[in-house]
Amino acid sequence: MFTHFSSQNLSRVKNVTKVGFILLVVLGLLLTFVPSTNAAKPPISAKSVEGMSISKIESGIKTHKFSCQQLVSAYTDRIKAYDKQGPKLNAVINMNPKAESQAAALDKKQRSDKKLGPAHCVPVVVKDVINTDDIPTTNGSKLFENWTPDKNATIINRLEAQGAIILAKTNLDDFAAAVYGISSLEGAIKNPYDLSRTVGGSSGGSAAAIAAQYAPLALGTDTGGSLRIPAALTGVVTIRPTVGLVSRQGIFPRALTQDTAGPLAADVKDAATGLDLIAGYDSNDPTTARGVGKIPKQGYASFAKGGRLKGTKIGLVTGGLAIWGDQPNGPVVQLLRKAASDLEALGAEVIEIKGPDKDLLGGSSVITYESAHDVNQFLSEQGPNVPVKSFQELYDSGNYSPYAKESYDREIKIDPNTLSDNLNYQRALSMRTQLQDWTLDTMAKNNFSAIAYPSSAQLADLIGKEQAGLFSRWSENTGFPAISVPMGYAISNTGTSLPANIEFLGRAFEEPEIIHIASAYENSTKNRVAPPLPGITTSTNKVNHSKK
Repeated sequence: MFTHFSSQNLSRVKNVTKVGFILLVVLGLLLTFVPSTNAAKPPISAKSVEGMSISKIESGIKTHKFSCQQLVSAYTDRIKAYDKQGPKLNAVINMNPKAESQAAALDKKQRSDKKLGPAHCVPVVVKDVINTDDIPTTNGSKLFENWTPDKNATIINRLEAQGAIILAKTNLDDFAAAVYGISSLEGAIKNPYDLSRTVGGSSGGSAAAIAAQYAPLALGTDTGGSLRIPAALTGVVTIRPTVGLVSRQGIFPRALTQDTAGPLAADVKDAATGLDLIAGYDSNDPTTARGVGKIPKQGYASFAKGGRLKGTKIGLVTGGLAIWGDQPNGPVVQLLRKAASDLEALGAEVIEIKGPDKDLLGGSSVITYESAHDVNQFLSEQGPNVPVKSFQELYDSGNYSPYAKESYDREIKIDPNTLSDNLNYQRALSMRTQLQDWTLDTMAKNNFSAIAYPSSAQLADLIGKEQAGLFSRWSENTGFPAISVPMGYAISNTGTSLPANIEFLGRAFEEPEIIHIASAYENSTKNRVAPPLPGITTSTNKVNHSKK
């Protein structure tokens, strides 16, 4: 049956339709201004950056899953949750107050379709002996607490030119002169795997920051094990490059014959990427002329591709290298023997050998002799506002930890003006050459691609105790490259699970070879497990960028 519509009824229908349409429009507008639960949720948080590699960051930024500002904010929140709150790891000294504005500038650059740098928006934490011109460089000492250098170190300029963001400066032993992981300015850095234990040093803050995932990449320095000791005790990857591959300009020195900077990361590929970002010639550091023509065109990260090791021969040293506290049958050596089996399963031939004579290994360090001379030179280049002008003034200030004092008490006895006349120094340089020759001869006779040993023969000790079992002198006393990689975990004497690392030593400028070996081992074993830190309960509060 059909209903007959009068003109009056038709007019009423039209009016109702108009009213309904207006109501729908109003409702739509209201819904636009009412955020949904999903819309309010940030695309990335302090929790979701866990496991975030450099390649994942690059992908997330390029596909607009998150912005650079959101990424930097998430990492900043994570540092707040773990460093001065919660477990209070104490790995960071100062945050970069310009980090978020720098991130906003990178977001703007991306929107303008300009070419992005290879490290676009990669957050990096930096050991606080590396000069930064917009963040204080404290060297871990109250003496330099408020000192901001006039210019960046060369490697900081390299990072920023490629789009990286310096997120924070990390805690360390004063002036990198000890391996306890304790500064007079900030105190002890806590190990994320056991808060009662040390991270070692002197790059302890950078290592702990990577273990706690404060950033995907960190920079540290190494003169006498300062990269590889904390990497081993916190279960992260580090590369000590060949001396001459990375500039030391703008870095507080220990001994320039042995000094280098290097990357730390959660895996071999990110560490190799970090090396790509900082390696290269610098006219301000003539030693880098040695590396000209030695950097592979395809980059170091291209060698971190896993795979087999058929045809690779590796020498294995299980003991006899430690400064003190060797444990021939200890848990670390048991992990090392398992690592040897894993390498053999990949096709490598592993041959156990005896390491160099202890007197040769110990007598080839030049730190004691060069320290005062090189510190004097560095301070003379830092402008009028540097807190002290000489090593003598630094020593007399007493503004450093008792652990650094142990080193400085030896080094103050050396006259920097008569260094070339010092017979003990010349003897140490001669023994350094002998150690290089012994190493190269051993590798040549056996056709070794690398020599392997643990970075530390013992697990992390309690905070304040002198860490025993350090194996790290071979690389720095030859200048040859080494990479330290997690090889598993062992139970401590207090029942906690602690990490240990295997170290691969190679010939000068053969970083690609040891990166390949380490990557193959890492990919097949997948040993690393993140530390058992408590869950993050908030990711919305911002970190106070000023020092605590």
